[in-house]
Amino acid sequence: RNAHNFPLDLAAVEAPSING
Repeated sequence: RNAHNFPLDLAAVEAPSING
């Protein structure tokens, strides 16, 4: 993962994880 993609990638991975 690139430093630039980190925030978007993290949000994309955590959003569904947090929602269920």
